[in-house]
Amino acid sequence: MNKNKILSECIVIFDKHLQVNLKAAMSLTLKKLFNLAENATSNQAEQELFNQYRQLKSGAKQFSQLMRTKIKSMPEFISAEVNKSDKKMSLSLVEDEELSISLSLTQMDSTLEVVSHGELYTLEKRMNVIYGNEQIDKTNMPFSPASIVWLFSHAFKSIEFAVQVKTMIIELITKEFSSNINQAYHEINQVFIDAGILPNIQPEVAKPKRAAGRRSAGDHPESEQAAAEQAAAADMGAHGGAPSSGPMGGGPMGASGQPGGGYLGGSHPGGQAGSPGIAAGDYQPPTRQFDPQTKQLVENIFDLLSPARGSAVKQPVSDGSGQSIADTDFDQALAQIAQESGVVATSKNINNLKEMLADQVKNNTGNYYPELSPKQHKTLDLMGMVYDEIENDETIDSHIRSSFNAINVPLLRMAVNDENFFADAAHPARKFMELLVESSQKWHGTNVIKQIHQYSDSAAKSFDGSTASFVDALKDLTQYLEVTENRAQKAEQKWISAAQGKEKMEVTKAEVEKHLDQILDGCDVKFIRDIIQHVWKDSLTLTLLREGKDSEQWQKKTQSAQIISQIGNKKEFMNLSGPDKLAAMHHLDQTMDELGFSKRDRISTKDNIHTCLGWQEKEKESPEEAKPPTLKKVLSIDEAVKSQEVETANKKIEEIRELNDEEKLIMEKVINMPYGSLFDFIINQQKETLRRKLSWVSTMSETVLFVDLVGRHPHKMKLPRLAIDMVRKNIIKVDIPEGGYFRKALNKIMNRLKKMAA
Repeated sequence: MNKNKILSECIVIFDKHLQVNLKAAMSLTLKKLFNLAENATSNQAEQELFNQYRQLKSGAKQFSQLMRTKIKSMPEFISAEVNKSDKKMSLSLVEDEELSISLSLTQMDSTLEVVSHGELYTLEKRMNVIYGNEQIDKTNMPFSPASIVWLFSHAFKSIEFAVQVKTMIIELITKEFSSNINQAYHEINQVFIDAGILPNIQPEVAKPKRAAGRRSAGDHPESEQAAAEQAAAADMGAHGGAPSSGPMGGGPMGASGQPGGGYLGGSHPGGQAGSPGIAAGDYQPPTRQFDPQTKQLVENIFDLLSPARGSAVKQPVSDGSGQSIADTDFDQALAQIAQESGVVATSKNINNLKEMLADQVKNNTGNYYPELSPKQHKTLDLMGMVYDEIENDETIDSHIRSSFNAINVPLLRMAVNDENFFADAAHPARKFMELLVESSQKWHGTNVIKQIHQYSDSAAKSFDGSTASFVDALKDLTQYLEVTENRAQKAEQKWISAAQGKEKMEVTKAEVEKHLDQILDGCDVKFIRDIIQHVWKDSLTLTLLREGKDSEQWQKKTQSAQIISQIGNKKEFMNLSGPDKLAAMHHLDQTMDELGFSKRDRISTKDNIHTCLGWQEKEKESPEEAKPPTLKKVLSIDEAVKSQEVETANKKIEEIRELNDEEKLIMEKVINMPYGSLFDFIINQQKETLRRKLSWVSTMSETVLFVDLVGRHPHKMKLPRLAIDMVRKNIIKVDIPEGGYFRKALNKIMNRLKKMAA
């Protein structure tokens, strides 16, 4: 066997497939960037996108060469790293990688691993043959999804592409490569087959340790009956009565080869609940929260799942043609399947999983007619239906599925081996499952969902049959979510403060406008009115905010505004003295200078005021002379007037009509809703939604402030507008179930089974 020759042939195949898909991904990225640039909303955005387009087009060839160089060095790199120490190494991302790129690479790893698990497993075992005793698995194997992630991460460090471009390339090559990665692995496996390295290598799985004096029914088939009798006697002694034969007890022997008696809510001596072999001093379980309602609910579901005679679900038989699978063998087989392939645990896939389990047990034990026990059947079916609820729930972000897929097998093993999973609300695996669902609802549509995957992945990889991995993952995920929530709250508070400040400004403007309406009463010259509305209004608003109504500045400015207004009124004009007019004009010029008006506009304004003064002083002998004079254009004032006219013309629907009774009721409900309530905004005709959080409501200005779930992108709207959209179902209130998702899912399953039974 020539190791270097085999790896060289594999590199050629892998490089060929990866380069083809990389070329397709970069071509699609170029098209996407070009389309985005053509439809850009601003010149700046268009220029930036075209720069990214040109950058990718010119650097595509260099990037392909970089990838090819990295591919060739991959086997030697892994071999050198593994030989450095006895510790197993794993390919990892570059530490200072951009967060968005890391998330995309993590998603790539998860996606490619799920679609290629079959071919990948056999390739992994063959790799271990040519690497000798070195521990090679899917985390450090050449050509695995992890190595693809490593390749892109390191190649990106040597190329000057924008972060957005890198993310697009990763997402598109994930989509392209996932459809034919199995073909690449199949061809690489063929190289090994041609070299005589066969795939029939049994994985080495560590069996769970058992407490002293306790044996699995599958360890010694000849003494199976004796072991069952011994367990039954132990159970009677422990509980002072006969062993349970109820649906959760599974007969004389319990779910995991333990004494029967339906130990829902019970515990195993010599270890934590449902985890034989873990000494009490090694791990302290959390405070138990026995949940009798869920226990009863699960037992009722198991009763409804009991198959009738002639059912396809096999029952244990006594004629010797079939042997029931002991839970230890069941657990071992399930662990092996988890190593070989990913498992999607929805109902439509459970039957396939059962067949895989039977085949695996047959290979492991030599039992040619293995049959799942009724409890094993029912537990798998129930967990499949729970996954159906999660899969079909629209309030749950679909990206959380990869996190659930990572822990499918550990959860199934827990459900079968540890009946406290159903009865204990504080069970770490159950709490972790609940937290995943809660997070997917609370952080719907954000990158937080993708980041959560690392905690599920960690729990799955370190799972050893006990709850310890779930305890660690639960602790780490809780800390991460607390930090994320704290950041989101700080960002949200910034926008709330800004909205409150803006509201104060708007209220002050409304008060000033009301005061100016009194000052302008009787002013006949439009230019004079515009000057008061668009110069003095802003100046008086700032003065009122800073100094208040009782200040000297307020009195001085309102007096000047009054004099300027009187210039536009023939009767009032006659009462003005020369010094008053000059002082007011000087004050006007000074105010315009403070507000940032151009020198040209200030001169034009001064000339127009003089023209108005001359027109007012002149006796009007004809109708032509009575008309307002022709004045110079003041650009800033003209633009402000036009903007106000457009705003007035484009009235919102809530300003045009009264709210109906239903809309008024909705508006009242929104006012009384707690801050933090979630709403889904429908953003297009395809009914895609954007989830936002209610942050602040003002009854004074009838304004509602929303932010996205991480505290960014504020969105303000009027209360009447919100009420109208909610009635029209354009905005939908999201109700997050309280009291735990798991129990509610069980209730739905129970109701569905009752209807089917009826």
